[in-house]
Amino acid sequence: MSYYRYHALICCNQRANGESCCNDHGASELLDYAKAKVKAAGVAGPGQVRVNKSGCLGRCDQGPVMVIYPEATWYTFVD
Repeated sequence: MSYYRYHALICCNQRANGESCCNDHGASELLDYAKAKVKAAGVAGPGQVRVNKSGCLGRCDQGPVMVIYPEATWYTFVD
């Protein structure tokens, strides 16, 4: 069994030279929001949920993006 039941990875990559990236679309704010919500819900910690920032997840034009493991479910914002 995994140390966490769910692991949410949010891309907070910042690219140079004006290239499209998740952080340009509010990924760092999303990370802070998700961490606060998980903690407030009382589901943070071992055996429960972990929210982490990640480097590039390879979907820069769809940013910000988040993937939840172990299901490998991807999320992005439409608007």
